Amino acid sequence: MPAWLRRPLRERNPVAVGLAGLLLLALIGVGAYNVDALGGGTTYTAEFTEAAGLTEGDEVRVAGVKVGEVTSVALHRGVVRVRFRAGDLWIGDASTAAIAIKTLLGEKYLAVDPLGARTQDPGTP
Repeated sequence: MPAWLRRPLRERNPVAVGLAGLLLLALIGVGAYNVDALGGGTTYTAEFTEAAGLTEGDEVRVAGVKVGEVTSVALHRGVVRVRFRAGDLWIGDASTAAIAIKTLLGEKYLAVDPLGARTQDPGTP
């Protein structure tokens, strides 16, 4: 073991120890803030006739509970394709999706109602 590891904490430079502690706290804070991105989930696609103000990063909710986020909103052959990532939940082959108003200021979210007898294929809109 190197000599610098065997030295007691009282004999180490307090500025270096403090900076190392602050760096560790900052890394934990960044990790906690971005924990949604680390969670993964399954990506699905919904098609709409209009985007109605929905944007990338908006929430995806099932029964009012946030389960994911919108990853992209794009025009594709005359329809608006909304790709969204949802956590570990069941989405059936007859599920419906709607764009709903979240706040009085007009912020939107994607409301998913998981219906159907079989699991939805993530590759099929």
